[in-house]
Amino acid sequence: MAKVALITGGTSGMGLAVAKDLSQTGSWQVNIIGTNQERGQEAAASLLNVTFYQADVRNYQQLAAVFDQIFNATDRIDFVFANAGRADYTDFFAKSETGIPPEPGSELVDVNVNGALYTSYLAMHYFRRSPELTKGHRNLILMSSIGGLYPCMLTPVYSSTKHALIGLTRSVGERLWEDGIRVNALCPGVVETPLLANEAFNAIFPREILIPIDVVTGVVSELLSGADMVDAKGMRVAGDEMHSRALHVSGKSFLFIEKPEFHDAQSRITWAAMMGHK
Repeated sequence: MAKVALITGGTSGMGLAVAKDLSQTGSWQVNIIGTNQERGQEAAASLLNVTFYQADVRNYQQLAAVFDQIFNATDRIDFVFANAGRADYTDFFAKSETGIPPEPGSELVDVNVNGALYTSYLAMHYFRRSPELTKGHRNLILMSSIGGLYPCMLTPVYSSTKHALIGLTRSVGERLWEDGIRVNALCPGVVETPLLANEAFNAIFPREILIPIDVVTGVVSELLSGADMVDAKGMRVAGDEMHSRALHVSGKSFLFIEKPEFHDAQSRITWAAMMGHK
């Protein structure tokens, strides 16, 4: 029986690339979610075993209905890619001549953070309802960014949303592994996707730092395999410890990025209490 994948933001860019990669294996039934019906239907029609569903990740009811429809049709979900996201070109530091500055938009936070929270919450629910044989092989991957690992003065709001996804991954990963769910965050540098057609990006990032899209899809495939993984610096992580991780994709490989070290005993004790460790 085919494994079932659900990919938000799956009609273009990284989401579509992962959908294509999975569809070519012949062992996945892939469901892509997006807001643009024409683009979604065209994308699904170009690939085998791929179905498009229209939904806005900011709308919990829409997204939940799609999850439920897919699960009722397949009786399982094996992989959820919380990939939907938007970039930010707004000047956060722009000066305002009014007494009270205009309200900043919330769309970026709604898509990048709320959308990922909704997707993760629903994934958890339907993973738990999937057959017992999928336990230990259920994967939730959140699409963060290099901007979630390091500060980004050019797009501070975007960067803060991507930091949030790494925090979510590290906060829920250990608990969900008890349910056989691997939760990890991908943090690529600048990947060659249609997003780079924007002239602003071309003016900022030199061509030599661009990451081929198949490097990222290759890391996704490794995560889905459940096998041990070795990063560019030789750090090995066993398959049964592959959760709560932030993987920085750069060049032609990736690096495991560990959480900050504790500076004193009090911090370690505080964190242990925050995680429910005794």
